[in-house]
Amino acid sequence: MEIDKNSLIPIYEQVMDYIKKKIEKGEWKKGDKISTEKDLMELFDVSRGTIKKAIALLVEEKVLTQKQGKGTFVIDENISFPFAEGLISFSESMKNQGLEFDTKLINLEKRQADEKIARMLKINIGDDYLFIERTRTVHDEVVMFIQNNINIQLAPDIDTADYAHESLFNIVESYSKHKVAYSETSFAAVPSTKTISELLQVEENSPLLYQEQLVHLDDDSIIELGRVWLKSNKFYVGSILQRT
Repeated sequence: MEIDKNSLIPIYEQVMDYIKKKIEKGEWKKGDKISTEKDLMELFDVSRGTIKKAIALLVEEKVLTQKQGKGTFVIDENISFPFAEGLISFSESMKNQGLEFDTKLINLEKRQADEKIARMLKINIGDDYLFIERTRTVHDEVVMFIQNNINIQLAPDIDTADYAHESLFNIVESYSKHKVAYSETSFAAVPSTKTISELLQVEENSPLLYQEQLVHLDDDSIIELGRVWLKSNKFYVGSILQRT
């Protein structure tokens, strides 16, 4: 394709239009890797700065996404976490959306509760609790990092469960012999720390969606404190609000 350098339309906008048309025609499908910056420079005979600007704007428009060390890809559908469905786990929500994902178990160990964990789980300082760290991957992209702090006094032997393949809520109900009833949940926008940036493969201080959740059983006891960091360009929180 030739770029009209005499056109009133800026060159970077012409490059953006070319990329969008490739996607609209289905030549580049969702999740596909697009041509490299070098290839696009040679195709249009323009500078790297022009290509970078076009790609950066398409990333802002959520048409493209860049994966560190891998290249630029057509963005997949965003992953929703709908409150309207009631209290469900992230794995249950993703399955409901027909998304295939992999869970990687990073850490599983018993720890002794400090003052903050003891206060939130309603246990004594120094009591054992189960600490778990996991990541979830969709289409070869790590999209979330999860920390679970579980009150093992309410669920003996819960440390033996398969946290890489089973839903947390199913595990909790199986080992505690109680139903998960409700949660106290909050969301916030936070910058990515160095450690989490490495796990999620994003730049340090990138914006993330953070969820903190206290999960209660049907006897009102607190079984779990969950903390989740999600890529803000992949997840959104949705709800249906009814006027009364």
